[in-house]
Amino acid sequence: MRRPLRWLLIALALLSIAALLGLYPYRTALLPEADDLASAKARLAPHLRLFTPAGSGPFATVLVFHGCSGQHQALLDSVNDWLLPAGYAALFVDSHGARGIDDWRPVCAGKQLWGNQRALDVYAAIELAAELPRVDGRRLALLGFSHGGWSILDALAYGGAAGHGFAAPGRQGLERVRAAILYYPYCGFPAQLRRHMSAQPPQLMLLAGEDHITDHRQCLEALRQLQPGAIQVQRYANADHVFDHLSDLATYQPQLAKDAQQRARSFLRSHLGPAP
Repeated sequence: MRRPLRWLLIALALLSIAALLGLYPYRTALLPEADDLASAKARLAPHLRLFTPAGSGPFATVLVFHGCSGQHQALLDSVNDWLLPAGYAALFVDSHGARGIDDWRPVCAGKQLWGNQRALDVYAAIELAAELPRVDGRRLALLGFSHGGWSILDALAYGGAAGHGFAAPGRQGLERVRAAILYYPYCGFPAQLRRHMSAQPPQLMLLAGEDHITDHRQCLEALRQLQPGAIQVQRYANADHVFDHLSDLATYQPQLAKDAQQRARSFLRSHLGPAP
């Protein structure tokens, strides 16, 4: 073998090894264990928290999916403060608790639990919600924050087909969902929504123009697959990630939060109907 060719092959081998080593920290996200709807329901069932307005119900219910840092009390308090007085119930879905994830950093770094894997939680939570006596299973909405928004959008993009690491759950659960609200969702690679963005059910996307965590322009790019206006979009030009509630990021903007909440309530009234 001629010397230049030998060195070329050695260089290619070294580059391949370096690439594999670079991907190694992402192995659990890239190659998740096989999952299915029944397993996801069993895993999630103990990690649902239902809050309802006064009365016996059943209530139109919003399923809430937290961001990559997990489910914090500030999120529960914020959502309940604007959702329950409007007459809607809130069902919080703790995807981290269901998996025993104590350290959220690998999730936020993309090394564990991608949203296209967590999309199965959306299907499972819908079916679990419909089984609860105080929930009106015919009037459900989805509400996702950041990573939770990614998970919802990918669940809609899969449309009941098999996804990243899970067998096809079927789309029967999606038929129960009348609306989805996405706060500053992640729309970059490897989100399934980049290949197929669904406009059903009706969706409201609330984006932060100064978001330093997720790039809102990736969501706008994904929306180009659809007819203009197919999904309602509100962009807050001067907002940062988690502008809507208190967090360690210290990016809360009360006036913008109030405006987003009013828009969300109006959107729910349009698609879930008025609360009793």
